Amino acid sequence: MRKMKGVVITGKNTLAISDQCPIPEEPCPTGAFIRPLIWSPCTSDAHLCATGCASLPYLIGKAVGHEMCGEITKVGAEVHDFKVGDRVIVCSVMPMWRSLEAQDGMAKQRQDNLYGGVDFPDRGGSFVEESYIRDADMNLAPIPQGITLEQAVMVPDMMCTAFEGVRQLGIEFGASVAVLGIGPVGLMAVRAAVLHGAGNVFAIGSRKPCFTVAKEYGATHTVDYHAPDYLEDIVEANGGLVDGVILCGGSGKELGKGLSILKKGGTLVNLSAYFSGAPIEIDPSVWGFGYGDKTIKGVGCRGGRLWMSRMAQLIVTGRVQPEKLITHRYHGMDKIPEAMGLFLNHDRNLIKPVIYNDSI
Repeated sequence: MRKMKGVVITGKNTLAISDQCPIPEEPCPTGAFIRPLIWSPCTSDAHLCATGCASLPYLIGKAVGHEMCGEITKVGAEVHDFKVGDRVIVCSVMPMWRSLEAQDGMAKQRQDNLYGGVDFPDRGGSFVEESYIRDADMNLAPIPQGITLEQAVMVPDMMCTAFEGVRQLGIEFGASVAVLGIGPVGLMAVRAAVLHGAGNVFAIGSRKPCFTVAKEYGATHTVDYHAPDYLEDIVEANGGLVDGVILCGGSGKELGKGLSILKKGGTLVNLSAYFSGAPIEIDPSVWGFGYGDKTIKGVGCRGGRLWMSRMAQLIVTGRVQPEKLITHRYHGMDKIPEAMGLFLNHDRNLIKPVIYNDSI
């Protein structure tokens, strides 16, 4: 096992550059090494940092990060579809395709990456000099010609998560959708809902840059949650309770708020991560006292080469412009902690930062 540099969480709200991040000497037969070209921190990285990895303590001292695109530097003998020099999108969620979960149609529930609940001794996250994945053919996707790195790095999580959430919402044409929390995933959910044929799309947040992008993505209404009666205002503007809710931010209290504006028989899809360990309470009345036929789904990012390739095709055809999410640009691995600090300090001008790897 060799060591390399990477960005690690060292405690609550603290990150550092470590030179002790592990990587094997050689990839496994189906694996590959990828040199990052661009990284992007995520709110889930920030939540882990803010809590000092309270929910996943094995991540202390391990490289974090899960949004990255790069260039393949080495492949195993059984990799058939990729070669050294290929520029690729790297899965943020790496399903284990040879698993019972995959046979059951839920491949993402058995993951081969650090946030899956297993402490892998041979690797960590993607904020490293060289990334190692063990199933290249299934969990990498080529970057199509004409797509920029900034567009491509929004695919592994922002697009793959949001579009999976809207897919599982199962809305009909013309249905109304409320997106509660319009950070980067929420904004992608706005665009996904529009492309899925939604009618009224309520983008609920508070920051001006997010409202601007939400309108560009097709939101019919932008709603400031600081307004005292914003939930009632949504119901009034919609002419009744909404058909579907996508929850993309806030505390556990937001779950009850989303249910309060959801019609009986509707679905709420939660895309938020809750790392604090605090219980989530639901007022029975907003759930129809338990028999309102309101469905709650906790949906995670959908991984795999096919899904990422389909997301990339939406960019190629001009249906999604994910680069609109990017508000901050940095250069060099040593800037990753600063970029993460934007989340930790709640910078109101932030939607999404990217960091170019200038060491190559």
